[in-house]
Amino acid sequence: MMSSMENAKIIVIGTGAWGIALAVSLHNGAKNVTLWGRRPEHVNELLATRRCIYLPDIEIPSSLHITNDMNEIAKADIILWVAPVQQSEQLLSTIKPYIAKEAKIISCSKGLEIKSKKPLTSIFKEQLNNAVGVLSGPNFADEIAQGLPAASTIAFENLDTAKEVAQILRHNAFRAYAYYDVVGVEIAGALKNVMAIAAGVVMGKKLGQNCLATLITRANAEIGRVLSALGGAQETNQTLAGIGDLILTCSSPKSRNTSLGIALAQGKSLVEILKERTNVTEGISTAKVAYELTQEHNIYAPVIKAVYEIVHLNKSVDDVLNEVLNNQRQLEIV
Repeated sequence: MMSSMENAKIIVIGTGAWGIALAVSLHNGAKNVTLWGRRPEHVNELLATRRCIYLPDIEIPSSLHITNDMNEIAKADIILWVAPVQQSEQLLSTIKPYIAKEAKIISCSKGLEIKSKKPLTSIFKEQLNNAVGVLSGPNFADEIAQGLPAASTIAFENLDTAKEVAQILRHNAFRAYAYYDVVGVEIAGALKNVMAIAAGVVMGKKLGQNCLATLITRANAEIGRVLSALGGAQETNQTLAGIGDLILTCSSPKSRNTSLGIALAQGKSLVEILKERTNVTEGISTAKVAYELTQEHNIYAPVIKAVYEIVHLNKSVDDVLNEVLNNQRQLEIV
């Protein structure tokens, strides 16, 4: 039985930028929240400094509980999963015995698992009988941590569950909207990272605002084709989790994926770029999975194909751009 709405125990799994931002936001919104990390040395550093290299301008409140104690997970009514997608299955196998049967698990990590080509909620459902949902929206971690106004989508297949969880998580600076399409929200959230790499290429090559707006619009249509083929609802593309998240991620160099595209367009190699980074750029691995899915389902997806060729086939940005710009499909729907 879940604790009352005011006292529901929330635990955030993951001490990267997004995990810390969510925990700080919820704590400042007077929620009962704990931040959990798997690496004792990182947890100890956070406890000692109340600072994180991923969010250098944010001071973590001294009253926010931070721990790596597994027993804290067992107390949670709501688990916000913010661990990197590619590390999540292994981490889940470790944490699984501590998850209460009634706990609601919400995937806040965006991407598709490389081996299975599945989103995280599918992996959770294979191993757990808990209610599983997803949180997604136009949210930059630093702004959430600062308490700037933002909104996000909370999706569960059971809309009543989504409404209950959204009510628990929302506060004045963070508006949560209940939704039902878990598959669509998760696919849109994963694919927008791929599209953001393409947006970064447009910015890095200085192709102009017209080109960027065109890319975002075409990318939105492309995501719609993919999520429909994978069982999502077409209308999801027009929500905060769809077009909202896509616009944010594709329009700012603050996005890790957009900044990656900018650097690639400026002539840096992927190896060089990643050597300079400490956080995960999910669009890289997602591009491969997304391309393979479009091939399997025979989906027209030129943007995904372009990003895949640049990132995974090491094709030159200029060659791929020329190919995309010269590819005119007479019957393509606007």
